[in-house]
Amino acid sequence: MDQNRHFKHRATLPAIISFLIAALALLAYGISNYRAQTTLPHGSSQSTVGIGLDQRQTAVRLERLQQNGVSFVYLQATTGKREFDRSYLTFRKKLKGSKLAYGTRVKVDSRQSARSQVKYLEEKAGSQLGSLPVLLDAGSSDPSAADLTCLAQMSRLLLKQRRTVMVRADSKYAKLFPKGCEFLSTDRKTPSQLKYCFWQYSTKGQVSGMTGLKWPVTMYAYMGTSQQYEQKYGRLTQ
Repeated sequence: MDQNRHFKHRATLPAIISFLIAALALLAYGISNYRAQTTLPHGSSQSTVGIGLDQRQTAVRLERLQQNGVSFVYLQATTGKREFDRSYLTFRKKLKGSKLAYGTRVKVDSRQSARSQVKYLEEKAGSQLGSLPVLLDAGSSDPSAADLTCLAQMSRLLLKQRRTVMVRADSKYAKLFPKGCEFLSTDRKTPSQLKYCFWQYSTKGQVSGMTGLKWPVTMYAYMGTSQQYEQKYGRLTQ
């Protein structure tokens, strides 16, 4: 059989090569462009976004966060018998000179009593827990019965201290929690603004133009309007 018959159309092979080159170029452009953008909620109009900061992010420059459209941060705090996250106090001190609003994200341990965890938080963090709702997180968007009980108990104790409180849980559990408790959504789709206060829309996000902000980054969005955010938590950085 004539070997030339496989490439009867001489333009076929160059066309395939050109297509592959173009595809690789588009892929490289896409990766480069992705790195230059902040991860935003998909299909959402929310412009008020924030990130979580923990001991991995101690080298981040807060002024750069402001310049790249981040309006608030949640600082990680631990309770119970575990060592308190020292980066929490470091970040909090730096935040005093920035326009960023902040809140405290508390890692809740259902094996410890609610009262002891709240007391430990007070001893280590004091009364300055930020203008955002204190975020109680048992480590799952679908907490166990023991987790829900502990979250509800801690919510009541913090609300008695006249603090705003939010829990990472589905709003279907609202009846288990005291009146005034807010909820954090972790759904993939945009959640209802009537049921949720904030939305954790990504745990693999990024902020453009940042150094010292180690990937992956937990990203949050406020579910209300910009005007409502400014009334409650302060001016936007954008």
